[in-house]
Amino acid sequence: MILVHTQKLWLFVLHNLWTSLSYRLALVLGIASGVIGLLQFALLGLFLQDGNTFPAIAQYGGNILAFLITGSVFTAFVGMALSTFGAFVRLEMKMGTLEHLLISRTPLVHLMLYEGLMNFLATVVSASAILTILVLLFGVPLQVNLLGLAASLLLLTFALLGMGLASAGILLVSKQGDPITWVFTTLTGLLSGVLYPVSILPAWLQTISWLLPTTQALHALRLSLTGAAGPHELAAPLGALLLWGAISLPLGALVLRWGLNQARRQGSLGEF
Repeated sequence: MILVHTQKLWLFVLHNLWTSLSYRLALVLGIASGVIGLLQFALLGLFLQDGNTFPAIAQYGGNILAFLITGSVFTAFVGMALSTFGAFVRLEMKMGTLEHLLISRTPLVHLMLYEGLMNFLATVVSASAILTILVLLFGVPLQVNLLGLAASLLLLTFALLGMGLASAGILLVSKQGDPITWVFTTLTGLLSGVLYPVSILPAWLQTISWLLPTTQALHALRLSLTGAAGPHELAAPLGALLLWGAISLPLGALVLRWGLNQARRQGSLGEF
């Protein structure tokens, strides 16, 4: 069984890789856009860092440049985790192939998971390359705990997996409009400390912020990248992510099943 899934995953990776390489201009422009976007954060960080200290981010090393860059890289993983499944469903509906996938020998959920793993690996590679470029250009001080970093990224993806499944389920019915991704993306940008530390928020908003999986994940990610944090410092945020995933995954699966049943009942699987 494991061998079968490994073979299918490998074929899926090859298919996506060749598809991406066949559109070389889009691939190059996508990478360039990522570098330019992070370069803007880097320049902003250099401007703010000049002659200033930032006690609110002392636990992350105190360097505003590292703080902003890690926040920006983090948003790429949040976007990937939330939108991968919905984008997969939307594309198959648009191409008119969703019904064919549903009657294939490989369950739809497996195909979605293959797509998710492919996008996760692609995001890791691109984020690592961009981060390396900026570290070399600007000398960003990093103290990396690789094990903690890997655990943070994997558990972030696990925590948001259920939300991604729910997003796909809603898109099967709505065809356009994804409130789950919108809500989590908006809350992440506002409350999770991407551009500013959570500590500057009013106390009641800080309470809401720390309930979000994205806040816990970004906290763990920054500790792993800039503070070489050990198991003791990472235990609480990683435990929260594990709990979020355990709760959201079955709920997301239920919403996906509901969306499939609704689309079948309405006869709209082939519509977009």
